[in-house]
Order: sequence, then structure tokens, then C-alpha cells
Amino acid sequence: MILDIFKTSIYKTSVINTEYINYFINLLKIQKGKNNISYISNIGGFQSNSLNTLDNNIKENLFIKPATEYIKQFNKDYKIELSNFWINSNNKNDYNLLHNHTECNISGVYYIKAPENSGRIVFQNGDLTKMNSKNQFYFDDANFYSRYFLPVNQYDLILFPSETFHYVEPNRSDEERISVAFNLILK
Repeated sequence: MILDIFKTSIYKTSVINTEYINYFINLLKIQKGKNNISYISNIGGFQSNSLNTLDNNIKENLFIKPATEYIKQFNKDYKIELSNFWINSNNKNDYNLLHNHTECNISGVYYIKAPENSGRIVFQNGDLTKMNSKNQFYFDDANFYSRYFLPVNQYDLILFPSETFHYVEPNRSDEERISVAFNLILK
């Protein structure tokens, strides 16, 4: 019998909707125009201040419904509320530092634009003993990895437990990478 005692489940799906893409691209232009910039995890690029007002249709279909599917995997049924969201725009060599989100339950990111070589999202194993472990070279199993490198594409929606440490690699393409990061609270 194998017991996976410390596990992090990440939910990945694709949400293809040009209405949502256009909404967030216009919102990004507005936030940049207002110089509504925040410096939390970004190195270079633009990260808007925290926002919480959002079209109800987008909030429900892009954030709440996928999160409901995610938590159903754990046989749980909670009311889910959007806490906040912000928009990231990263040009060549811009990236996001290692961080987590402790003020909520579930965090996520929706990729508006993710050109090839624009950087993967990387999840850090919370078990620090994995950092120096040689087992990751012997076992092709995420339980032995010190980091998990998740490639992303346009329209990808990724959900994960908020306390999970993560970062985004530098954008190595000549095109802008745009994402919407968000936090959800379970009630």
C-alpha cells in the first residue's frame, strides 16, 4: 500500500472566450493608463493593484464554476467568493518571484496571452528536504520533485491551494505575456 501523505493538487483547464480576453485587455489598458501599479512579486513588467469589481458573468464562469469543479474532487461543497484579482503584463525578461497567497483558500491564474517561451509557472515543493534530494533523478513522480514546472498556453486556467509557493519564469519571448491572477475564499 502506498499512502500519499503530503500532496498538492493543481487544477488545470482551458477557458476559451474572446469576450473575457477582450474585457481583461481593455481593463489592463485602463489600469496602465491610471498608473495603477503594484510591486508585490513582479520583477519588471506591470502588475495592477488589487481589484475586486468584476462583471458577474465573467466572475461566475471564469472563476467560480472552475473552482467548484476543483473542490468537488475533494468531496466538498462550499460557497466560493472572489476575494480579489489583478492583471500581470510581462515583457521580455520580466518575471514573478517566489511567493504564496495566505489571505485566501484557492488561488488561480488565467492566461490571456502566453506566447511560446514566455515562462512556465513553477510550483515549489513545501517539503524543503526535497531541495537536496537525489530521488527526483530516480523517480518520475511529482512526490519526489523539488519543483514542478507547468507549461502554460493562452486560455489556460490554473487553480491551486493558496499557500502553495510558486513563481513564474522570465519571459524569453519577444511578445508580452498577460495573465489575470486571483484569489478565492471558501465559505
